[in-house]
Amino acid sequence: MDPQQHVLAGRVAVVTGSTRGLGLAMARLLGRRGATVVLAARSDVDVVDAEDELRAEGIEAYGRRCDTAEWADVEALRDEALAHGTLDIWVNNAGASGVYGPTASTPVDDFTRVVRTNILGTFHGSRAALPVFLGQGHGDLVNVYGQGDRGPVALQNAYASSKRWVRQFTETLQAETKGTGVRVHGLNPGLVMTDLLGKVSSQPGYETRLGGLQVVVGLWGQTPEVAARPLLGLVTSDRAEFRDLTGMTILTRGVRNVLAGRLRRRNRMPMEITVLDAYG
Repeated sequence: MDPQQHVLAGRVAVVTGSTRGLGLAMARLLGRRGATVVLAARSDVDVVDAEDELRAEGIEAYGRRCDTAEWADVEALRDEALAHGTLDIWVNNAGASGVYGPTASTPVDDFTRVVRTNILGTFHGSRAALPVFLGQGHGDLVNVYGQGDRGPVALQNAYASSKRWVRQFTETLQAETKGTGVRVHGLNPGLVMTDLLGKVSSQPGYETRLGGLQVVVGLWGQTPEVAARPLLGLVTSDRAEFRDLTGMTILTRGVRNVLAGRLRRRNRMPMEITVLDAYG
């Protein structure tokens, strides 16, 4: 028997953006280890479908439609978790990528959308969970990093700068909660083969620069199930951070994926690039 099979028994975990991709893989991982999981996404249909999928696997799962950019929605999500007894783990996973291209011509609405999801969503989730955690003297808050959390990424300023903010925000929370029993973690999953990478929007004239993305993903991408694995180590230890993209990881993953034939054209992750008609 797996000694970690029931390591999270009795705990309730919220994962935002959890009806597909990395978020669903995280929820499944926590549920298989005994946690009651509360799913959240902006689509009622997606929430119900994911809830049914996990329940069919024997996982105790509940769901709620939630736009993490809306404080009232996040409060209701927190209350949904507490209705099942407690709140022990909160993962701020919901994220949005921006239109590829220079900041000077980035559509204002698109930049705002990324900020609302990646920045406001992370703040709202943390603001909802932390008072509960502090009141009970324990709890694990996990914020998901991404490309740009360590420095600038040209032509992806909305997403990259939002992830830099998430890192600063998370490290500040770690300092504020030190000694309280509450643990705040950062998790950088690296390149994950999901719609966030597979469906890309570009400003006109910049779509040709995305041609090499399939090769990059083939070298260093990983499935959501593999990318989710470090989450268990964070919420069962006092580790503050998981960073996936070490030099050794980049080398070994690249070699592994080459040997697996990931770079062959027929095996590449499908990619859909949408070019905006106009911007300004």
